[in-house]
Amino acid sequence: MKEQLSHVTPLILTASIHATIAHKGQVRNGTDIPYVTHPFKVARVLSEEMKYPVSADLIAAAILHDVVEDTKCDVASFPDPVRKIVYLLSDPAGKDPNPRKTAIQRIKNNPDAIMVKMADRFCNLNEKNEYRAEYHAKPSVRESTRALLGVAKDAGLDGTDLYQKLIGIIAEWE
Repeated sequence: MKEQLSHVTPLILTASIHATIAHKGQVRNGTDIPYVTHPFKVARVLSEEMKYPVSADLIAAAILHDVVEDTKCDVASFPDPVRKIVYLLSDPAGKDPNPRKTAIQRIKNNPDAIMVKMADRFCNLNEKNEYRAEYHAKPSVRESTRALLGVAKDAGLDGTDLYQKLIGIIAEWE
């Protein structure tokens, strides 16, 4: 039997194309890997979550999570739930002196945004290269990861797979 495309495919496909165009020419820090692979990994990790309802809007937001902050593109043409999550995860002005801490405060009342942020942090911390070793060592990353877990717990997300994955990474720090 031939596999059918679902009704949500256009949203995820549109988000994928938008992110690919927006991140054109960007690479992951410390590598020559195209940057757009990162939001796709975040979406994949989120899609593997078994203990939280993962919708097409949530996957699209994961794919687009860095577009507003890291490019000159916007997400204004996307559905409201997608835009809301992306905007909560973004510091488009790039002027925040403590962006990690502020980001955690912005998302604390939105479980969907918390889930995308946990998937993003997991992907960043799970990469094994020289740049990521420096990233792991930053006190601000460790502090904000613990704060993210606290916000996730307060939102009732401590039973999710992503929460447990981040707990595992923190255990490696001890």
